[in-house]
Amino acid sequence: MADIDINSLNRVFDDMHSHMSRIQGDIEEVHNNVGVIARDLSTTTTELRELRQEFQEFVTTAQRVANVQRSETKLGNLKGDLEREFGHYSIVRRSSIGTLQAFDVGNVSDKTVQQISEELMIQTPRYWLAPALVGLAAWSRDDKSLSDKSVDAAFSRDKAKTSLFFALVLRRQGRLDAATRWLRHYFASLDPRNLSREFGVVLESVAGNAFGPAGQELVIDKLVEWTDLLREDETIVEEQVANWRTEIAVQRGVVNGGLFPRMAAFSPTWDRVKDGLEHASALENVRVKYQAVFDSTPSLKSSLEDQMDDILETLVTEYDGEELPLRREIVFHEAVLEHDGDMARARESADFTVEALEEGMDAASLVTQAALHPDLMGIGVATQKLSIGAGKQDFELATGRYTQEYRAAWPSSVDIVLDSAHSNYATALGFGTWRSNSSTPEAVAEKALSAEWDRVITGFIEANRFKLTAIIVPALITVGVSLLFALGGVLWFFIGLVLAGGISTLLVLRRKRKADAAVAEAQRNRDAAFAVSRDIYRELTAEWVDARILYSEQDGTEADVLRLIEAWPAINLGKTVVAE
Repeated sequence: MADIDINSLNRVFDDMHSHMSRIQGDIEEVHNNVGVIARDLSTTTTELRELRQEFQEFVTTAQRVANVQRSETKLGNLKGDLEREFGHYSIVRRSSIGTLQAFDVGNVSDKTVQQISEELMIQTPRYWLAPALVGLAAWSRDDKSLSDKSVDAAFSRDKAKTSLFFALVLRRQGRLDAATRWLRHYFASLDPRNLSREFGVVLESVAGNAFGPAGQELVIDKLVEWTDLLREDETIVEEQVANWRTEIAVQRGVVNGGLFPRMAAFSPTWDRVKDGLEHASALENVRVKYQAVFDSTPSLKSSLEDQMDDILETLVTEYDGEELPLRREIVFHEAVLEHDGDMARARESADFTVEALEEGMDAASLVTQAALHPDLMGIGVATQKLSIGAGKQDFELATGRYTQEYRAAWPSSVDIVLDSAHSNYATALGFGTWRSNSSTPEAVAEKALSAEWDRVITGFIEANRFKLTAIIVPALITVGVSLLFALGGVLWFFIGLVLAGGISTLLVLRRKRKADAAVAEAQRNRDAAFAVSRDIYRELTAEWVDARILYSEQDGTEADVLRLIEAWPAINLGKTVVAE
């Protein structure tokens, strides 16, 4: 033991003192930096939330862009398919109107008309219009035998379209009695519960008084008879009201979370608020859309021939059922483009729109579709206005039903939930979940929020304060090391005791300083942490006030819509029966 080098021991103790000094300096530096970090907590949380929101918006935008690109490509392919499969029909269609106009001018020989019509018959043998065109050419040169054969061939392919075609042609030639007889043939071939889409041409003719007095009376009487019959069925009436209700719904706008960011982030009620705002926004869009129709002035044709040519063109170009599957797909992809890649909205809009492309509709539904989708029905604004007038009671009932539905779902208040991630303070200090509601008075809610932060801080302090039990392990280590050194003698025991005791004391002091610093920092940050949470709460309740004001303004537009419907000229096509 006498050989112990005192100088070596002194160097060991000097190194220990130096290390303890550096550690003490590091602790003080950490303590100083904690304050800086704490001041950045709120800013960091805000930036992270904004970054997450921007990323989600980016992902959504990218998905929508991809949807638009796919639909643009598909739309081009579908239109190409339509042209390849049915493009030859368009030649027959153009030739039919061209033939009538050539008869007017007298600048095309019968032989040329005969040759062209017969060539088209050979090229499109299944198309009803081809033999009708051959019959028209034979009729012009008084070839009764060929004309009758051709009419029979066209009639066998499509009774309704052939009858209507010749009724319009004869009306165009001023042969009212013959046109009316063909109209009777047309109506005799119809089932009012299963009409083809070409019936839109009849509505177009009624709107323009194209059939003359006798024909007009025949059509109106049939429509009234059918409508009275159909509207005895409450299911059919309900379908019309439902169609108008859907028409209102698809006009709703889009509300994104960026308009009310606090509610979007911290209110479980946000989805109901968003849905209510979007549905209420539809009313003004509907008013604007149908006010434009109400104010529009249909263009007047200079002659009966021009008017009938337009109607005939509608008949021969818009109503061939073979093309409808492709046209339905086109409608969907056009809806994707219209809604900027929002697939849910596009599907909803397309499903509603393609109802106008159905082949079998009852008379009441067909009038409704003419009011809602005049472009797909191939009719003009005059016919649309007439159809809206015929269904104005359905429109009015649908408006009331629509507003009643979204008003029932509109929340009277919103829930507020601040969780452990609502701020960096909340994350760092172990905040749990605090719940409130906008109906709770602000003072009461903020007092509860303050009490929650008191509980969180108290729990954090209790979990992190320095406890005497922290001394036990270092003390046991000190005793163990000393006993090992004691094997070398008493002096080595004291050396081991000093070394182990010094290191253990250093560790204990370091742990105590760290715990004291965390407790002190938590106490200092308590007010700042509460302020961040309080500001979020206040901003959210302010957004709720703004949302209610916006909702009230949009909801109030119902009165304007109802006034517009009331002002619409009524067209009496039968009874109105609505299921209660």
